[in-house]
Amino acid sequence: MTIEFLTQDDPLYILPFFETFFSQSPGEFRISGISACRTMGRRPRQQMLRELLALYRPAGMARLLARVASSRTLALLPRPKDSGHYYSIAQLAKAYGIPYHKTGNPNDEEFVNFLAARKPDLLVSVACPYILKERLLTLPRLGCINIHHAPLPRFKGMMPTFWQMFHGEKEVGVTIHYMTAALDDGNALLQESLAIAPGESLDHLIRRSKQHGAHCMMRVLRQIAANTHRTVPLDRSQSSRFTFPTAEEIREFHRRGFRAV
Repeated sequence: MTIEFLTQDDPLYILPFFETFFSQSPGEFRISGISACRTMGRRPRQQMLRELLALYRPAGMARLLARVASSRTLALLPRPKDSGHYYSIAQLAKAYGIPYHKTGNPNDEEFVNFLAARKPDLLVSVACPYILKERLLTLPRLGCINIHHAPLPRFKGMMPTFWQMFHGEKEVGVTIHYMTAALDDGNALLQESLAIAPGESLDHLIRRSKQHGAHCMMRVLRQIAANTHRTVPLDRSQSSRFTFPTAEEIREFHRRGFRAV
């Protein structure tokens, strides 16, 4: 079974998933490549910076920007396969000898043809910032699966960890599901939860849940490879969907005593 990953180029919150996945399953899975979109896709950069500044506040934003700057510099250096920690997904892919490809909208003809040439059996979306269309979803022989860090069908959409904290959940969920042309839809292959530690920041929880999600993904991929996987339809009567929080919702998040970083 050959697997292609589709993700976004994020060294802060997506990289921990891949670090955990590859360090805990060295050589176990046949990976055709990792394709990465721009962080947060088409979202305008100025808008994104304003939103993140409101969420993380100036001091927190400065810390995150320093981490990004450090990552970009250190990612230029080669890192061996047994490093354990990397500074970009591209650097990790090179260490493991996995083809890495930067792409725009994966629904575009160029990427559809690119994926068709790769001929993966399964496409795995890890925080891909685009809703995939039917033509792309039907290319892999075994379909496309997605990992979403919420108990679907609740908390569909953007920033699911933020919204679970905002609504007072004691745990964050993780759902791995088959993808359809609808957002965060399709039958579930796995659903689990992870307890939120008292006083845990959003930043720490996202990174910790990504690492947990990597272990969940390994279990699902083993089941698909062995044809022992089972699916469960989502109860769409429980569905809820969220976008990036407004300025007032971010202020309320902080008023409730939650920390972003």
